[in-house]
Amino acid sequence: MSVFDPALDPLALATDSQRRATTPGHSAWVEANAGTGKTKVLTDRVTRLLLDRVKPERILCLTFTKAAAAEMRNRLAGQLGRWAMMTDGRLDEEIETLIDRAPEATERVVARRLFARVLDAPGGINILTIHAFCQALLKRFPLEAGVAPGFDVLDEADARTLLRQAQDEQMEALVRPGAPSDLTDALASVAGRISVAEYAELMTQLLSERAWLLARIGDQAGLRRLRERLARELGCAPDDTAGQLASDACLDHAFDMAALQAAARALARGSKTDVSRAALIAEWLADAEGRPLRLAPYSEVFFTDRGAILRRLASKAAIEAMPDIEEVLRREAERLAAVLDRINGAALVERTLALLRLGLDIAGRYTRAKQRRAALDYDDLIVATRRLLESADSAAWVLYKLDGGIDHVLVDEAQDTSPKQWEIIKTIASEFPPGGSRENVCRTVFAVGDEKQSIFSFQGAVPLAFSDASRHFERLFTAAGAQFYNEKLPFSFRSSPIILNAVDTVFSHEV
Repeated sequence: MSVFDPALDPLALATDSQRRATTPGHSAWVEANAGTGKTKVLTDRVTRLLLDRVKPERILCLTFTKAAAAEMRNRLAGQLGRWAMMTDGRLDEEIETLIDRAPEATERVVARRLFARVLDAPGGINILTIHAFCQALLKRFPLEAGVAPGFDVLDEADARTLLRQAQDEQMEALVRPGAPSDLTDALASVAGRISVAEYAELMTQLLSERAWLLARIGDQAGLRRLRERLARELGCAPDDTAGQLASDACLDHAFDMAALQAAARALARGSKTDVSRAALIAEWLADAEGRPLRLAPYSEVFFTDRGAILRRLASKAAIEAMPDIEEVLRREAERLAAVLDRINGAALVERTLALLRLGLDIAGRYTRAKQRRAALDYDDLIVATRRLLESADSAAWVLYKLDGGIDHVLVDEAQDTSPKQWEIIKTIASEFPPGGSRENVCRTVFAVGDEKQSIFSFQGAVPLAFSDASRHFERLFTAAGAQFYNEKLPFSFRSSPIILNAVDTVFSHEV
């Protein structure tokens, strides 16, 4: 008969992993699968910090949604409320389960007082979404951040409405006499390619990155620099236009007229396919003024549907009529390939610049509409907070004021934290390792998440940012001689072992 080994008990192993992750004396990065108790681990970490006599107001817990923040507050309040009313024996059991040792008498007293201590703390524990934290910070330092004191925050529905109004305002302005020619030309370039609905969607996507857009482009000089860079990458000149390149490629001196005429006559004696090719070549050569418009059907003589040069450009009968016909046609195909690449590159540059010009115009209208309402949207909160924390003039003062208020940062659903949001967290925690601005104070960073569960691109989320941030903080803390733990929580409490084993068995076989 086998003897049960508690060391191999999955539940015991999972509990040990959770305890290591929630130990308050070190920073930790926790990768937790679905159903492994991420919210519980986060709540336990906060509870252990409080039990370790950390002041509630010095804890900042950032969650992904308001619902998640409310859930965590309720769990924490429920646990601390129960502790205040429990018998000594039951309280000792719960604390021992949490910290893996019997509590001291003083710890029992501290545990019973935590509920009241959190209620009495100035502002309580900061369990907030990243946007709510940014809003609170900007309300505290509006002048340093360059935002209107007492600003309002637009919810997503209001922001979408204001953005649609800016788009409608742009359309109305561009159809009036005297509208700026650069914008009307840009709209004409775009309108021939996409529908109104597609345009609105493109502008929404573009303006979701308007901070990048305004910082790196912003004006005509920025557009010129971008045009030069795009042209260089796409193999064309900055001043190239698709129309002019097509016209130049169709001039009589741009190709071997006599050779192509001879090739067309030879193809006319070949197969059925050769005959249709001959007709296309002859029509293109004969219509000198219409050649640019006929360039696309003319190119079908030489290329496959995927744009590769055809392996055989003439049949045996055509080759017998003109022995060097394939050489002539291949030479023209190679010329066209280079020409079309350059035309396509120039067209892409033109359309990209057109969209950016229109996007910058809408961004300006949208920004002015928000200014009239003294309002910020969610993206503005992140951008303004980054600007506040990174500005040489205000950063030192803001961080000094924050430095006395935050000792522990916890991040929930960290896989959905965007790179821009991570920059804010990194700046706040930059002085946390030993040797920072507050000596003899243990200051930590804690994050829990799972790249596999990322809501990719939502609010700018990038799954790889989770591991990138982990490496950043690990280097930061270990370089200062502080402990930094990477912990994995693979054990699922959401399903039974039989179901999990069945899934593992299915995926263990190669297909």
